[in-house]
Amino acid sequence: MRMMMIHAPSPIVREFCRRGHEIVSCNSNKSFDSQDKLPADWGPKQRSIDFYGRKKVTLSAIKTVGRIAREFQPDLIHAFIPNSLAWSVLGTIGMQRPPKIISYRGITRVPTWFDPADWITYLSPRVSLHACESLAVQQAMIRGGIPESRCRVVYNAMWDYDDTRTRGEWRARWGVSDDTILIGTVGHIRPVKGVDIFLEAASGLPSGIPWKILLGGVIDDPNVTRWMQHDALRDRVIAPGPISPAASAMKAFDLFVMPSRSEGLCRALIEATTVGVAAVVSDAGGMKELVRDQQDGLVVPKENAESLRMAIQSLLIDPEKRRRFGESARVHTPSLCGTSVVADKLQAMYQEVVHK
Repeated sequence: MRMMMIHAPSPIVREFCRRGHEIVSCNSNKSFDSQDKLPADWGPKQRSIDFYGRKKVTLSAIKTVGRIAREFQPDLIHAFIPNSLAWSVLGTIGMQRPPKIISYRGITRVPTWFDPADWITYLSPRVSLHACESLAVQQAMIRGGIPESRCRVVYNAMWDYDDTRTRGEWRARWGVSDDTILIGTVGHIRPVKGVDIFLEAASGLPSGIPWKILLGGVIDDPNVTRWMQHDALRDRVIAPGPISPAASAMKAFDLFVMPSRSEGLCRALIEATTVGVAAVVSDAGGMKELVRDQQDGLVVPKENAESLRMAIQSLLIDPEKRRRFGESARVHTPSLCGTSVVADKLQAMYQEVVHK
């Protein structure tokens, strides 16, 4: 099968290379901070191309997608973000044998005809199938009028990394002692992530227990900044900025917390559970699909600081439950997010559209 993959996660690109498909991978490395380009010994069937475009209607990117599609003649294009989906729809207009186009949707906003950007992306009749990051995303797409038969649930792939730093080395880097319970979250800390709710809940945790909070990522929420100065938190919160690779760093966590107000399926949550960290999450979007309540962690109602506090506290004082939840999550996550599992689902979609 000949395919263009634009903004695809590098583990997925590599998996399809290993399966022998002819691939042009566009922007996958730059946008997803991959460890490597496509290995030279996989050529000439596979190649990697980077090009620039920050908006859905970026003429240079649209022309580049069109040029590559006309030269390479792929059976399909899989665009993994809205911008590249728009470039694919617009760039292949007028082709005598246009490739099939598949999207990847990772948010729970319902697409609407009132938004012109949706006309050239998820609502375009030229998009054959939609890979949805979770059941919650799929349901939102269906509410937007897209037939269920065109929306398939494909969870995001686990991320690979080659960082060898240990739990102890990461904790030493942040000045966290071995006996301190480290509660963390990772990501772009915006209001939608609900980290202010996390800090509000943490302000009521027992002060006699040695715990600290780590906020990994750019903080772009004034409420979070304000809560960090709360008397109960001022000496307990560590904010080192972005951490990479996050999956390696989260080995240092004893508990991962993500109380999002809205969420498709948080990548940081996948990374945390992959390395065996118990999680407390809100019931927003697809997180409750990955974290089974009372099995891999705890699920609480979104925007409920008191429920979140009680859940965190219950695990704060019960290391055995944290260990049990974390081990369950470590085993469960690959069944949904393992690279080969995700690639099998995508390949089934590809074969379906190509053989129609």
